[in-house]
Amino acid sequence: MDFIRQPDGDLRLGDWLNLNFRDASWEKFSAAVAFVKASGVWHIATNLRSFIGNGKSVKFVVGIDHRGTSSEGLRMLLDCIGAAGEIWISHNQNPFTFHPKVYVFENEFRAAISVGSGNLTEGGLYTNYEAILTLNLRMEEESERKLYEAISESIREWSDFESGLSRRLDEEFLNELIQRNLVPTEVRTRETDEETGATGEEPEERQGEWESGLFPRIAVKRAPGIRERPRTIITRRGRRVTIPTAPPAEENPNFLMTLQQTDVGVGQTTAGTSRRSPEIFIPLAARNANPQFWDWPDAFIEDAARPGKFDRMGVRMRLVGDVIEVNMMTWPVKHDFRLRSEALRRAGNVGDILRMEKVQAQDYLYYVEIIPQNTTQYRHYLALCQNQTRNSRKTWGYF
Repeated sequence: MDFIRQPDGDLRLGDWLNLNFRDASWEKFSAAVAFVKASGVWHIATNLRSFIGNGKSVKFVVGIDHRGTSSEGLRMLLDCIGAAGEIWISHNQNPFTFHPKVYVFENEFRAAISVGSGNLTEGGLYTNYEAILTLNLRMEEESERKLYEAISESIREWSDFESGLSRRLDEEFLNELIQRNLVPTEVRTRETDEETGATGEEPEERQGEWESGLFPRIAVKRAPGIRERPRTIITRRGRRVTIPTAPPAEENPNFLMTLQQTDVGVGQTTAGTSRRSPEIFIPLAARNANPQFWDWPDAFIEDAARPGKFDRMGVRMRLVGDVIEVNMMTWPVKHDFRLRSEALRRAGNVGDILRMEKVQAQDYLYYVEIIPQNTTQYRHYLALCQNQTRNSRKTWGYF
């Protein structure tokens, strides 16, 4: 038996999980956790995929209470295990929280089990203050085998469809959970928390909370490969602009957004009136959800003539076989982020989907295509546009 003390210990829960996923002797993994977020899945995704790719069995039971599990976390977990494993959602409509945090690796002869307070989030795996006991059980020892069986039976009961409290997750059920607002997007959760002052049960960041002067601010050991924390830039007018942390993006991340009249319409056509500027409007929430996708703010320069406005000029993109140059810009007065290009504006129609892939090729930085509504790809990409835009029919997402 060992004790994991986070965040200061030499071995943290995320380390323990990855070490065991890489142990070829294990034949099966199962877990029951209260909360799942993309930040946590990202830390185990590579080793989890390899574990499954080697023919091993995987099962998760996940709670969806208290806004603690995100749609991005579930989608990433579903993408990792596909049809090769099982994900079960456990929920009681009465106000009783599904709250276990149990992880089990096993084979015919032994089991490695952790029981503690760490959820499948970056905080739970690495940076939160957590207490976790790990057990190494031998099946030939009766007392140890009975303990293993009791834990395994609990996970089985928590994923029992007949109980009515558990349903197996697939794309259709995930979309239903999203539509019913049972698993919020991480972007929307951050926006709501900022507006209401709420922080949820397990926030990733708590800057500005508990500013009572009663307790100090002490830095903790970061998670391996952690992205840069939110930081603040100061504009020429002294305005503070906070750049929030986003869930880590995969290699060659993709951005999707449904196009609206403001993006692809021509605006004024009456003789003598000015035509609308050729701009695609990206919601600020979309830019802030993954600033590294846009290289924001490092690649942007503040407009000397318009304090608070930032530009990135001549960004090379490949569109329908041609390499075009696109100007990226903020527009603080209008509260949006824009891509200025006549070629982009002409390429799509209202309702089509803009797909951008960051490729860092030799002669261009983004691959861009328009997904028309009458194509077989459209339905697939539309399902990935999970984030709503306020006062608009526009939806967007990353994958």
